[in-house]
Amino acid sequence: MEDSRVGHSSHPYLLTPGDADRHLDVVARFVSEAFAGGEHVEEIGQKYLRNGHYDWDTTQLIWDADELVHHWGVWGYGMRVDDVSLRTAGVGAVVTRESHRQRGLMHRAALASFDAMRANGYHLSVLRGRHYARYDYVRAWNYVTYRIERAAISARATAPAFQLLTPGMLDAVNHLYNTAHTRLSGTAVRPTYPILDKEDMQVYGWFDDQGLLCGYVRAPVEEGNTLRCLEGAGDAEECLAVLGALMDERKQDSLELFSVHHQHPLSQALRTRACVIEERFFKQSGWQVRMVNLRACLQKLCPCFERRLQHSRMAGWEGILTLEGSRETADLSVSSGRVVVLDGSASAHFLRAGAALARFIIGSDQAEEIIRQEEVECGGDGAGLASILFPNLQPLLSHWDEF
Repeated sequence: MEDSRVGHSSHPYLLTPGDADRHLDVVARFVSEAFAGGEHVEEIGQKYLRNGHYDWDTTQLIWDADELVHHWGVWGYGMRVDDVSLRTAGVGAVVTRESHRQRGLMHRAALASFDAMRANGYHLSVLRGRHYARYDYVRAWNYVTYRIERAAISARATAPAFQLLTPGMLDAVNHLYNTAHTRLSGTAVRPTYPILDKEDMQVYGWFDDQGLLCGYVRAPVEEGNTLRCLEGAGDAEECLAVLGALMDERKQDSLELFSVHHQHPLSQALRTRACVIEERFFKQSGWQVRMVNLRACLQKLCPCFERRLQHSRMAGWEGILTLEGSRETADLSVSSGRVVVLDGSASAHFLRAGAALARFIIGSDQAEEIIRQEEVECGGDGAGLASILFPNLQPLLSHWDEF
């Protein structure tokens, strides 16, 4: 990407892609000052920038002479949508130095980053925050918390012998995580971040007869009467038995599951017990999604579309469905059960969804709900096809992978 200059002539601001070799220490310190009170500079540099999934090619830095004055960070990862992985640009640590605010620097960085995302093969972008609707970010998923009392966790399995895992077990944890979350939409394909120390990891695992990791729970040590579990893998009843043992050990009388997918066996197991589920909805301040490349998204998802159609009431439907986003339009051509992507036309069957088309792509809600909430204009069989092609996948990103 070519450098571009913004601002007035006496203060030319230089906007560039990130550069790990030249700028890592400067970026780490800048991010630390903005979000960590100037502390943990080394950890930010090593965990979140150098060794994680931080993408220097799409991150944008803005300089005033030699001073970094704006950071638009991008963490690239594969996000599961059904059984497909979509290349996703997670935007985070967006900050402008206070002395340089209200000068349009974030706007220039955002537009340059979107161009870089598309050039670097991204399908979607996600972030959290309340200032991004003008860039076509729309609601993606909610925060979901399960709560259950210790007494309600009946002993349906004996807790296996478990231990606090060391960072050397991270590859095994990631492998088990990926296996357990293969079709859980919204989750990240790992690895994402490295783990620097045991306290940072807070994972308790157990092993099979061959000494291979077969289950784990992530349950940080925290004050209070509630044990919080951020994720798990392995037999769900064994996970609950281990969590129960940890609660007894820590003298805690209730359990919370946070950022555990609706379809995960662990949350399913809680729904067979007396639990409370809290779902927090956001319009703009929570997780949001933006389309980066509509046609590429649709091409990746064609096998899913064919499978969904095959098992639906519209299995014999043939024709063209036009999908109109805010910046792109594309057609899904359906014939003899096959779905292919064509250039956008003016079919009688259409969804004029604007930015909300990204919500259909990731299955953020029931299609009918998205149509109502976003006032999507439908034509012909558009609404009926949407309910089949874009089911509610209840996407959710694990707490560990947030950026």
